[in-house]
Amino acid sequence: MAAEDSAAVRRVLLVKTSSMGDIVHMLCAVREAQQLLPEIRFDWICEEAFIELPGLLANVDRVIPVATRRWRRSLLAATTRREIRSFLASCRERTYDTVIDAQGLLKTAWITAAIRCPRPARFGFDWPTSREPLSSLAVGSGIHAPMHWHAIERLRALVGQALGYQPTGPITALETHRPLGNSVMFFHGTTRQEKSWPMQEWITLGRALNQQGLHVQLAWGTPQEQQVAETLTRAIGGRTQLLPKSSLAQLAQLLRSARAAVGVDSGLMHLAVALGTPTVAVMSASHLERFSASRFAPNWAAHARVMTRTSGTESIPAQQVLAACLDLGLIQ
Repeated sequence: MAAEDSAAVRRVLLVKTSSMGDIVHMLCAVREAQQLLPEIRFDWICEEAFIELPGLLANVDRVIPVATRRWRRSLLAATTRREIRSFLASCRERTYDTVIDAQGLLKTAWITAAIRCPRPARFGFDWPTSREPLSSLAVGSGIHAPMHWHAIERLRALVGQALGYQPTGPITALETHRPLGNSVMFFHGTTRQEKSWPMQEWITLGRALNQQGLHVQLAWGTPQEQQVAETLTRAIGGRTQLLPKSSLAQLAQLLRSARAAVGVDSGLMHLAVALGTPTVAVMSASHLERFSASRFAPNWAAHARVMTRTSGTESIPAQQVLAACLDLGLIQ
């Protein structure tokens, strides 16, 4: 309690509710703030499905779960109204020095407006750079972060300007990764079909890694992802391991001891990068322009490589991903 009651402590509330990948990007920005301003303590409003993620940071004291995804399906139900009242009461238990709405949507604007914080100290994206411009009316200080910037750049700029510093240098990993084992985690699951990678490429890559003395671990979240993971496990063979259904905290622990991770554009792939795990990101061509505009491209971070599809090709070949593993020093 002494630290919390100290006048030197700055209390900041973060409003970043979803999606998983966006929350992981926010972790990187908050980690940077933690290193530069250790006196700041954060509370974080987050969708209930992702509440394990903010706890990966030591300077996050309290995670307040919100259930907007579930509530909107039964907004008029008595139980929903009770949950919303309870949620707002939790949000208003403290007065904050600063509130940062990093979502930029109407679904978070009403939350930001309800927080006990002076209006000038409520920060968010300005009208031109909010995903839903009307949401900017809930903040008192709008930050300009162009939409064509990579999400991490936008969040670093927002948090930095809200807290009074200028972000510099590469992405800050949450941890310094030290490869301990011979496992390579595959994250094939994605909510959008256009982000997927052909099954044959996964198989080719997995078999090549087997020949290097490594073994693949396949993670999954939905029944459909489980079916694909089972098929890949059989096809790759060797010591390939189908992981049981795992929590985000359990997957984070596995990533800490993994040699590397390979994943499509998904929250788990972004989590691997954030944790400092050497990672190859297999990205769709639709993201090429954004990554090219980012100062983190083509080497997204020192321990990550971004693979994008070149013009006229149907997919990213497994050999290209294997070459990225070689470039990272993961194989010989």
